[in-house]
Amino acid sequence: MNNNRDICSVIEKLPNYTKLMIKLYKSSDIRRGQKLLLSAGIAYSISPIELIPGIIPVAGQLDNLIIILRCLKKVLKSSNAEVREKYLKEADMTIEEIDEDINISVDTLKSFGRGTVKVVSNTAKFTGYTIMHHIKEINNKRI
Repeated sequence: MNNNRDICSVIEKLPNYTKLMIKLYKSSDIRRGQKLLLSAGIAYSISPIELIPGIIPVAGQLDNLIIILRCLKKVLKSSNAEVREKYLKEADMTIEEIDEDINISVDTLKSFGRGTVKVVSNTAKFTGYTIMHHIKEINNKRI
């Protein structure tokens, strides 16, 4: 993976991904089942029922992005090589770039999750220490 790329570079490509999905969806080269898969990816991203709800900042959006990119990749991989290359060339991208963007998104989501866990853990520790401190103060006043 190119270490110079980050989630911002993936976000910058969202308009291209959107155009590619629309072209694929409108294409007669794409089978009905493939179009259903594209629709499922979009439906997941706007549905209130998700693995990571969209109301969770960043993580919810990354979850949607990963699902959509994976659906897009699956549709392209299940197309014949000629059709796949035609649409990828029009979008000026490759399957490898889509894979890289998926990996960047997944890594970012994992990093976000680790950061969140660390904040929650530290908050819980602080809360625990504060409660214990107050309990000791109350016990000392009773004596």
